[in-house]
Amino acid sequence: MKPNAVALVAPPDASRGQIARYLRERGYDVFECDDLAISGQFESVVMVDLEASDAARARVQAWLRGTTAPRVVVVSSRPSAWKALSMARSDDLYVLAAPAFEWEIVDALRATTPTLPHA
Repeated sequence: MKPNAVALVAPPDASRGQIARYLRERGYDVFECDDLAISGQFESVVMVDLEASDAARARVQAWLRGTTAPRVVVVSSRPSAWKALSMARSDDLYVLAAPAFEWEIVDALRATTPTLPHA
């Protein structure tokens, strides 16, 4: 897995191009695609899910089940549909409401998992 390797899963439109360009300008190695079966070669995945479909949630769950789960950022028109999964996988999954600013996506990719005090 290459450092800063990001898969951008989104319909091939101007919005995907804009997000990809912004990520590349911030030093990310971006692979643009309509669909992604296996996420293991990427450090992170950014998915634009405008329909909040069950299929999209199932795909993200499959990515997160891997031995080295990527950081997944989902931009969704219905972020509430992602609530249960995002709460269960809060270290690996960030859900942003569409439309999201590009800097919000970068902030989510760079976010570190908070360390909890030891009891």
